[in-house]
Amino acid sequence: MSSIDALLNNNKNPDQVFREQLLSRFASHPLFDQPDGFYCESPYLRPLRPQDLCQLEFGRELTLDELDQPSHLMGQRLLLNIYEQDLIFLPQQKKLQLDEFNAFYDDELRCAGAAIRPLLERHVFGWLDDEVSVSGNWDVDTFKAYADEVLDKIARTPSGLLECIGQARDPASAARFFLIQCAGDFLSEASAMARNVLGNFGPAQSELFKILIDEYGYGVAQKKHSVIFETLMAHCGLNPGVHYYWQFYTATSLALINYFHYVSANHRHFFRYLGALFYTEASLALVTRAQAQAMRVAFGDDVDTLYFDEHAHIDVHHGKMAFEQLIRPVVLRYGNQVLPDIIRGFEEFRLLQDVADAELFAHIGWHDDLAAWQPGPMPEPPSGAPSHTFHECRDDLSVTHVHGNNELFVVDKGTLRLVASPFTELTLGAGQHVVIPRGMLHGSVITSDHCSYTVTSLE
Repeated sequence: MSSIDALLNNNKNPDQVFREQLLSRFASHPLFDQPDGFYCESPYLRPLRPQDLCQLEFGRELTLDELDQPSHLMGQRLLLNIYEQDLIFLPQQKKLQLDEFNAFYDDELRCAGAAIRPLLERHVFGWLDDEVSVSGNWDVDTFKAYADEVLDKIARTPSGLLECIGQARDPASAARFFLIQCAGDFLSEASAMARNVLGNFGPAQSELFKILIDEYGYGVAQKKHSVIFETLMAHCGLNPGVHYYWQFYTATSLALINYFHYVSANHRHFFRYLGALFYTEASLALVTRAQAQAMRVAFGDDVDTLYFDEHAHIDVHHGKMAFEQLIRPVVLRYGNQVLPDIIRGFEEFRLLQDVADAELFAHIGWHDDLAAWQPGPMPEPPSGAPSHTFHECRDDLSVTHVHGNNELFVVDKGTLRLVASPFTELTLGAGQHVVIPRGMLHGSVITSDHCSYTVTSLE
């Protein structure tokens, strides 16, 4: 029986079969297959764990409470690869491997990605329709008054990032993990924005272009925001290569990047884009001072915080531009009918940012727990709890992933390293265990000739 016949006999309709085939074709591409290590030396090599596809359901929308599930991480990883096939990446530190370059931009791979993109977008962003509701009579001035209240509250709220890093067991490692979450976006900053400056939409087009060229340093490479961020990464002991830390991006940090591609790649969402742009530019002017302060807490007063200092300055201007030169003229020209989408974009990205912050802080807290790990009594799994035992050999590597439940991880034989971040790992030997919380990113590598370990759900 062919694979297609088998799927059809499992009561799957032809469209579903076709989608699954395309998902498998895209995710199983050699560029995204099993790596040799946890770091990506090439901007085109981005591991995806295609073996997990059969366990994931992309045919439905996730809920807000399910963003810590494996399909959210996989869906966001897939989407970023799809979106970024529209961008040009050339390695800056390493020699160009032309075969990898050609493979990443291959026509068949791009076609497969384009076909599965709407399915993935619904899966990872569809929940926003349920969480964000825009009703009532709005005009541009009532929206501005509302936005001012939101931004004033942000300005008056103590920085959660500063508190988290300041209280971390190892503030420098916590700060580096935060910078890694930023890197996926900041190393190609404003690329999604560039999708919106083509065409013809009057004076607003030129105003948006002014913000874009600010982000790109007005054609001066060393003033380009992504270049300034590379300098910050290097100063903090991180590799500034594009997606070098691909395996350590959390799902919600990927969602922040992908959302702007999502509302920019489909120009039907242009007005949502304007609202999200206004929120991010105006709010960054308020939070980047605390981000710079967090870097000084972690690395001392000599750390180069120009990236955050520049945004604290320029984004005051960008926030005003986004409203007064973009949103206000667009609403006056096209009427209040476009305001619900603008407000939706403002609220959606605000919510996504809050969710991403919470996940970042949760990861840093778990890293602290692992750093303080001591052998203790083993918890008793529920009766009949699913359990799986794996047998692996030296140097076998498990690409970083998350579990949908709290999991008891027990080494039965041999030794391995459980890796939660580039700065947090735990060596476990036979008889030792650790509980991996639901939604916490981790991978492992075998350090003995043979190793067996068992993973059991605690829920």
